[in-house]
Parts: sequence; structure tokens; C-alpha cells
Amino acid sequence: MHKTSVLIVGGGPVGLALACELGWRGVACTLVEQRDGTIDTPKMNEVNIRTMEFCRRWGIADAVHACPFPPNYPLDVAFVTSLSGYELGRIPRPPRMSETPSLYSPMRQQVCSQMWFDPILQTFARNFAHVSLRYRNRLESFEETADGIRADVIDVESGRRESINARYLVGCDGANSLVRRSLGIGLDAKTLGYPVHFYFRAPNLLDVCDREPATFFMTVDRHGLWANIRVIDPISAMWRLMVLDAGPGATSETIDREACLRRALGLPLEVEWLATSVWTRRSAVAQRYSRGRVFLAGDAVHQMSPTGGLGMNTGIADAVDLGWKLAAKLSGWGGDSLLSSYEAERGPVGIRNVSMAAEFYSREQKHCNGIDLIEEDNIAGVQVRARVGEALVRGIGRTWRTPGLQIGYSYEDSPICIPDGTRPKPDMPHDFVPTARPGSRAPHVVLSDGRSTLDLYGRGFILLRLGRNAPGACAIKSAASARGVPLEIITLSDRVIMERYERRLVLVRPDGHVAWRANAAPPDPNALIEKVRGAHAENHDRMTPQQSFQLDPVGR
Repeated sequence: MHKTSVLIVGGGPVGLALACELGWRGVACTLVEQRDGTIDTPKMNEVNIRTMEFCRRWGIADAVHACPFPPNYPLDVAFVTSLSGYELGRIPRPPRMSETPSLYSPMRQQVCSQMWFDPILQTFARNFAHVSLRYRNRLESFEETADGIRADVIDVESGRRESINARYLVGCDGANSLVRRSLGIGLDAKTLGYPVHFYFRAPNLLDVCDREPATFFMTVDRHGLWANIRVIDPISAMWRLMVLDAGPGATSETIDREACLRRALGLPLEVEWLATSVWTRRSAVAQRYSRGRVFLAGDAVHQMSPTGGLGMNTGIADAVDLGWKLAAKLSGWGGDSLLSSYEAERGPVGIRNVSMAAEFYSREQKHCNGIDLIEEDNIAGVQVRARVGEALVRGIGRTWRTPGLQIGYSYEDSPICIPDGTRPKPDMPHDFVPTARPGSRAPHVVLSDGRSTLDLYGRGFILLRLGRNAPGACAIKSAASARGVPLEIITLSDRVIMERYERRLVLVRPDGHVAWRANAAPPDPNALIEKVRGAHAENHDRMTPQQSFQLDPVGR
């Protein structure tokens, strides 16, 4: 019999991120994963701004920056009839070495394939003696007991069975989650297509095709936008060809990979084939995020088109939100309703991101009418290419400019945040407007010592006193101390932060989201602390998927 505080099922990036978050907070956890943990063909290749902010907080951002993807390699997106054919348009994106921090974050989105990112998370999690990563171990079943969860796990190599007792269980076990199915939680989902990934190695591919470097090539021939080609590792010449929709019933045996590659490249070429993956593109949201002491995160609760690069990054934000709340409960200061706020906060964000990813994908199909002559070497072909290229750069280009989508989500109507009566900022994927309105990510401001305000947040609650004559906060501190809530008071007088945060007192949660703000101390500090620690949170029915986008019900 093995005992742990939290049992994590699934060792992909979301499960690993939860192990990192819990380990960083001093919580004992055990992760079980039936695979061996190695990644040969990555599903994810970009770490977005918010995830990089989490990595900065954990102290591993430099490791992500130092991944083997060349820092001087152009990150451009190019639209081509084929890799050796006509270029229709290009979205310039500077290489990693040329990127500079923006006004709204100290971090930038980074190219870091899952085959590098997962080991970075593994290494960090293993730094904590109270974190156990158990690969080649598979969850067989689980049941809720009077004081926790009893799970049966099998070592897939030796066949040895073991029971694990945990206070909580979190299913990070992907789209076909055994944990979700065992709970009887269904999905509301819609199928968008049946893509295929072909991984191959092709040294000097760009030279052979006489093409200027880019990270991502979208291929548009007379039949429309049908595939994309992405460089995974320029050093080892590893590439991925994605056929957007091979149709239902396609298998790796029935698809002619040589024909697909020849069409994408515009010429025959012998390559080293590495792997083939056939999968289903879906928009899906689970009908619940938890039941009892069992929670779900990542693809187990939301599945989305990879357009926009939201999948893994949404899951890691799930892990951070759930992680600090589990730590609070296990430490004794989290209220009885704190864990129910996980679904109340992350559910609407999952719906938002699933919807936006589906919209991005639908845009890819809107620019391909009247393009029969797009590959012709004549004036008519030139005109078609110019028209289509401009439309693609303008329309699909927005998929690659999404700071608002990455860090602009807010926990509207959160049961553990206190509204201040202000109206929400517009939720615009392509633009980000910083705000310290309760529920929002606390804004980034560069402090006089060079740090970001984001560096202040993470361990516990932070109460900012802004301005030399800011109201006193001793009563709030005393109320928090009486309940064991970790709270630190920080006084700042920087003009920019005062303008950005807009109030004299701002309470920021351990995950970096604003819980409360005002220009005066609250009349009842005890009530404030009770609210933000989840002691008096109301039952909250999250927005259902049907309120946001139409899905077809899928069996449990």
C-alpha cells in the first residue's frame, strides 16, 4: 500500500505541470503513466505566453529558452502552392534571439517541442523528494473511500499490482480518459475532421525545394488549403506533414504517404519516415470537471483543434488553478467550497478556447474559392496568387497573433473573487488590454529593481498597497493569519503600477489572478478572507457548452 496526497493519472505535459505545481508548493504527489515518458513524435511545439509565465515562476524559463531549437531560425509562416512551388504570402515572425518582451508580459511565446518540454518538466518535478514519477504504471481502477481515493495500479512490465491511497485524484489522461469514463462524465463534442501527421527526416529540404526558411508552411493548391508542413527540429532535419482531413476510416496503412509528400513538396523526394499518426479533430468539452475527490484536467475535459496552439497551454493553466487550490485544502486553510471553484473558473475558459480554436480552423477553409488557376504560370495565375495570398495573410494571419487569447482570459463570476462593479474588458483574441479587475490576471509592470510584478505572486496571497498614503491593511493581515491563509503585504509607489492597477488596495491570489481591489479597507476583513479562501463560496453552475457553441452529444 502506497500513500500520497494527490495521485495524478497521466504523464503528458499537463500531468507533469500539475506535479511541478504541487511539488513547488510542498505537496506530496505521485504521477502514474503507462508509457515510458519519452517523446519521439511531439504533438505540441509552442509554449505560449501564459505557460512561459508559469515556467518563469517555477524557475525553468531559461531551460525552455535553451531548448535545441536554433535561436536564429526564422519563425515565419509562409503560404505556398507546394514547398517547391509558388509562395503566396508570408507572415514574418522574428527568430527567438530577436524577440523582445512586450509591454504586457516579461515573457514571449517560445518554440519548444514537446520532446524537449516534457523532459524539462520531468527534471523540475524530480527536484522534489515528495514528488514521484512512476512510468510504465497503469491505472486499473479507483474508488472513493471515506477520506480519499483508493486506486489500483499495475506495473505493465512486471505485472505487479499495487494499491495507492490518496486524498485526491486528478485525471490528466487525455482525450480517451479512463478517469472521466469511470466517473460517468460525458462529452459534448463535434467532429471537425480526420487529420494525419507524417513525421519524417529530410536534410537540406529547403535547399532542395529552393525555399526561404520558415517554421510553418501552409500548402494551398487548386483544391484548396489541404496540408501544412512544419519544421520540428532544424538541427536533426525533423519535419511534420499534416494532412488536414484524410476522411473517416483512414488508417496509416491505407494512406499513401508518398503521394501526400510529393503533393506537399511539389517534387519526388526520398525521406526517412519516422512515424504516422491518424487522429480526430474535435471540439469537445466535458459535462463536468470533477466528481467528489476526483478532478479532470487537460484533454480529459477539453479537446480542441490545434489551430491557435491552445490545447496543451489551456491544460497547463488548468493544472495551475487546481494545484494551488489542492495545496490550500491539504494545508488546512482552503475553505469547503474552494475546490468547487475550479470548474466554475476553468470551465468557461475551456469553452472559450475550444470555440476560438474551431473558429480559427474554419477560417482556413474560407479563402479557397475560385482558385483553379493558382498553380498556372501565366497572368491569370499571378492574379489569383496575389488575391489569395493577401486574403490568407490577412485572415489566417490572425491565428498567429493572439496575445489576448493567451493571457486575456478572466474568471468572470468566480465564486472566490469579489466584483468591484466595473465592466469587463472586451475579450479580443488579437489584442490584449491589461486590467486589474477582479478575476483577471494581475497586470505585468516592470518594477524599479527590474523585476516584473508577476514575480511577486505565486506562493500565497499578496496584498498590494499602492501609493505612500495607501490605506492600512493590518486588519486584513490579521484576518488571514487567524485562518492560516498565507498573505504578504507589499507597498509600492511606482506611478505605472498605480495607473495599471487603478485601486489603492489590490489582493492577488496565489495563481496571479486578482481576487479583490478597492480604494479603502473593507468594512469586514473577515468576510473578505472567508470569500477568497472559498469558505463562503456559493454553488456555481458554469456556463454549459451549448450556450457558447453547438455540439453534438457523445456517449459516455
